[in-house]
Order: sequence, then structure tokens, then C-alpha cells
Amino acid sequence: MLHLRMYLKQLVPSVILFFLFAVVSTVQAKMISINPSQAYAEAVQIEKEINLMLRHFKIAKKINPKPFKAKLLPRHVYEKAYDVLTKVQILRQNNGFSRFTIISLEPKISVDSELVYEQTQRILTELRIIKTRLGISAKITPPTTFSGKRPVDVFNKLHQISLNLELLNDEEISPNHVFAVVMKIDEDINTILQHLHIDDTTFPPAKIKNVRPADSLVTTFALMHEIQRLQRLVGIFRTDFAAFSKKNSNVQVYPSDVFNMVGMSFAELQTIKANLAIKSIASPAERYEGKKAADVQQLLRWVTRKLRLIEQIL
Repeated sequence: MLHLRMYLKQLVPSVILFFLFAVVSTVQAKMISINPSQAYAEAVQIEKEINLMLRHFKIAKKINPKPFKAKLLPRHVYEKAYDVLTKVQILRQNNGFSRFTIISLEPKISVDSELVYEQTQRILTELRIIKTRLGISAKITPPTTFSGKRPVDVFNKLHQISLNLELLNDEEISPNHVFAVVMKIDEDINTILQHLHIDDTTFPPAKIKNVRPADSLVTTFALMHEIQRLQRLVGIFRTDFAAFSKKNSNVQVYPSDVFNMVGMSFAELQTIKANLAIKSIASPAERYEGKKAADVQQLLRWVTRKLRLIEQIL
């Protein structure tokens, strides 16, 4: 009997460990891996919701932009979803609803497709709230299953959605919203300079009058050049954004093109922060009024000057 009690005493910890392992394994087994095809399916659901709203407001026009051909990564798609959420927020404001705060992501070298999927769910939730408040009772069809989709496919679908949201809003993205994202970039660059113990000796450049979107796009590419210079210093993979440049003089550049590249610059800057182990999340974009294209370009040129102060990253 004594031997039996000693045996059971020795057996109990092993049984407990076994059940703990089983519980942990079960929890891990329930974690679902999400791929770009699944994120694309949700983007199509967003498109359906937008189409319902276009019909509700009797807007017959639809925009089908030429797809971008680039090796984009999930972090670029995540940022494109931020673009869409910004325009959803404008839609709320235009219909007299309160604004909400769009939160940025913790700096990461690599963003997973799961995070992109999460953003699609946030967009869908916001759109359905707006539908309810507008009294739109129509429902969209269940999602279709897709396969073989890449991050660029999800990006292109979200880009199409973004432009059609401008039709719903009856306005292009304004300099106020572009300026707000550049201010987030400015905040992050200031954080990086402080982390590297670099004094900011820069000053704002003179404001240029009669700035066109094409001018601001060129300036944004100059900023991206500096970001990619730093990525090269620390061995971070650099994305070719040539498809976004619109160098052909016959191609018109719109404010949305500038907003696009400003977003890509913000996304790429996060990799520098992550490499430096800077965990701080950029503050939500503030609200600005009365900003012009000249204000956006001036700030873009200023933050580019600040990045040029960084000669090396140890």
C-alpha cells in the first residue's frame, strides 16, 4: 500500500504536465494561418459593400484602375488598408457621423497576412455600421473562395476600393489627410534621430507656390530614396516602387497617387524602427484644416532633410 501511494505521488506531476501539454497543443492547433487568397476574398466583400452604397446614392460611375505590377509585401497591403479606412472615416464625416481613430501597427520588419485580414474585418465592420445608420438593408452575397492570390492582388483590389470610396465621398483625398500622414512620418523620424543621438539641425525649406500632385509625387520618391538608403545600410529587403512613379508625362497624377506613396513611405519607415528595436507606435493622425499641396510638399522635403542626417546606423 505504501509503495502504491509513493507511485501515485510520483505519477501526479507527470499527469498534470501531460494535460497542460495537451491544452497548449489544442490552443496552438486552433490558431488559423491566413494567406493572401483569404485576405483577397475579404477585400472582394468590401468591394460588394461599396457597390451597395454606390447604388444607394445612385452613383452609376465606377473606377477600375490599371493594376500595379510590383512585388509588394503584406506591410504595403496593410498600409493600403489604412488608406481605405481614412476614406471610410471621411464617409462617416460627410454623413454627419462621429470620427474614429485609426491606429497604426507596432513597427515590424515583416507583417503577416493575418494582420492584413484583420484590417479587412475592421473595414467591413465600419462599412456595415454606416449601412445600418443609413438604413441600407441590402445584404451582400457570401464570400467566394480564391486561390493563388499574392499580396499585390489584395493591394490592387483595395486600391480600386479606395478610389471608388472617393466617388462615394464626392471628393478626392485632400491635402489635409496627406499632410496628417506626413506628420506621422515626421514623428517617427524624430524618434529615430533621438534613438541614434543625432541632433536635428535642419530647418523647413521655403514653400513653393503652385505645387501640382506630380511635383509632390516626385518629392515623395525622394523621401523613399532616403528610406531605402537606410534599409540598404542595415540589410533590409527593398521594394521596387517604379510602378508607382508615373514618369510618363502623358499620365495624369492625382492626389490619391501622392497619398499612396506617402503611405508606402510610412510602411517602409517602420522597418527601420523595427531594426533599431524601437517599439513605439506612431500616434494616430491628427486632424488638419486648410492645408494645401504646397504645405504637403514642404513638409515632405523637410522630413527628407532630416533623414539625410543619418549617415550610418550602428
